[in-house]
Amino acid sequence: MKTLLSAGALCSLLLLSSCSKGEAPKPNIEGETLSVKPTAPAENPLRKFAENGQGSFACGLYLDGKKVGYLIGTSKIIKRGDADFFEQKMETLFSANKRGKAFTDKSTLTRLFNLDGNGELTSVEQVNERDGATYTSLVMKQGDKYLETSSGGKSTKSVTIEPPKTSLDNDKQLGDWLQSSPKAGDEFDYKSSDFNGGEFNEHISHYKYLEKKNLVLNGVPTTIHSLEQRDDRDDEVTKYDCDNNGRLIRGNLGPITFRLEEESTARKLDTVGVDLIEASSVPTNVRMGDPRKLKQVLLKISGIKYNLPNSHRQLQTTDGKGGAGTTLMVNRDYQTADKEPISKEQLAKYLKATPTIQSDDAQIKAKAEELTAGQTTPTEKARLIQKWVHDLIGKDVNRNSNTALEVLERKAGDCTEHALLFNALARAAGIPSREVTGLMYTQSPQPLFYWHVWNEIYDGKRWVSVDPTWDEVFVDAGHLKIADDDTIKIANSFGKMKIEIISFQTDDAISMKDAFNAPAKPKGEQESIVLMDTVPPPPRQLHYHLNEPPPAVNMGAASTSAPTEAQAPPKKKNLGKAIEQFYGSKLNQVQFDKEGHLVE
Repeated sequence: MKTLLSAGALCSLLLLSSCSKGEAPKPNIEGETLSVKPTAPAENPLRKFAENGQGSFACGLYLDGKKVGYLIGTSKIIKRGDADFFEQKMETLFSANKRGKAFTDKSTLTRLFNLDGNGELTSVEQVNERDGATYTSLVMKQGDKYLETSSGGKSTKSVTIEPPKTSLDNDKQLGDWLQSSPKAGDEFDYKSSDFNGGEFNEHISHYKYLEKKNLVLNGVPTTIHSLEQRDDRDDEVTKYDCDNNGRLIRGNLGPITFRLEEESTARKLDTVGVDLIEASSVPTNVRMGDPRKLKQVLLKISGIKYNLPNSHRQLQTTDGKGGAGTTLMVNRDYQTADKEPISKEQLAKYLKATPTIQSDDAQIKAKAEELTAGQTTPTEKARLIQKWVHDLIGKDVNRNSNTALEVLERKAGDCTEHALLFNALARAAGIPSREVTGLMYTQSPQPLFYWHVWNEIYDGKRWVSVDPTWDEVFVDAGHLKIADDDTIKIANSFGKMKIEIISFQTDDAISMKDAFNAPAKPKGEQESIVLMDTVPPPPRQLHYHLNEPPPAVNMGAASTSAPTEAQAPPKKKNLGKAIEQFYGSKLNQVQFDKEGHLVE
């Protein structure tokens, strides 16, 4: 799975550097002068904001105490023809290891704003360099629409997209708030637009002013403002410290800590990097055996502050926002006669081609037609596509691609490459398909959950799961879905999550001694096992899961559950309103209505 840290996720950090107060900060970009003078008098507030916002900053990025990258931002007024524009540029680099192999993910994001009116966005350019491959996306305003032209590998694609609803004026409003001398507890809602997946995504960041401190920074008395930010897509909190010019001093984004540094210092990384697979894994307390044989798992997740997706196969039975943990019942996926409505807009969204999911490409369309010839049902078509993708792609976590055509050309990658190519082929075959992110159980030998990506297709009645990495249609109960499209949630959960297995049901015969006496090995000493490297059992036929309903909650002989304390009578274990009680090796029968509420 690719790193969750991206230029898009860090864009709000650059915006803060434009919120200047007083004199504009002097540039610290080595070998470059940013003393671009405006060609017209500063007559409007937006231009004044841009003039004061010119400058640069650099931050080192740290994970688990090790330096893993940098963030360098610059803002300046530039001239294009007879007009002046405000340019914001951010360069991010993230470097780590995967199974002992170094990898680097570098992104450069450049945004250009008109200085007339409300500061309309003129263009967005993003360049990603990863594993020797470069992917470029350029979005330019054309009339009342925007045109995105993307290129990666041997392919180039152009699509028309709807304009964003925000502008440079939204940045100015945030700057004005900082200049208004807010008091502790004051709040401000900042509206912004991220470009991702071929469209502008609007969201709101809720800022809260914490305190003002006077410190000596590099021998200079400095006023520091502490801010708290909460994104409207989850309840996770990010904290920043900035100076009077809005320059970042320190802060955090999920597990990543950033610190203000000189640019030359920021670019120097630790020689011994962090193992991303190990750092992101989530240890658990139970060995459940072969993940593909898991029929049902009851577990508790802590360390998250948002609700998990509910579906026919996954039910959140308690709300974990209060900090007590979220109880989750996960079943092996199955077909059901119940229909889950889907809007025309959703159908269109998950059928359309994008610059990365090139389902309208002639080569992709031809392969999809070849693979699904003679098949009539979405499920059977999906089975044939996922089997072909599984067999085609070599399992290599260090071979990353940005587009489906790149995957088709390189024929190697991790779960994200499998999901990307499957999405393109499924959509080309007329099957609505989307990528989902979550965790998957494995053990080798320690029981762990790894971050993983797979797919869901709409089979005409509801969304069902497909995992081309693991050659599964209707995934096992070891797949825990965390989010559909929202990587912000994932980034904020990184390194914080804990999972406790309460009970499980499997096709394997596993003794309680083997299951619940998992080795208590410190996380730092565990092997870094890549999910795709654990050899799965031989492939099964599709009918293995097709019409099999989920197992009953009442555990039988093939089930295991946590033992009670020795020499003590069984005690009632409160797991929220849905799970009533849990004795010895049996979980009492519970039932839910269609809305997921407990039937008394």
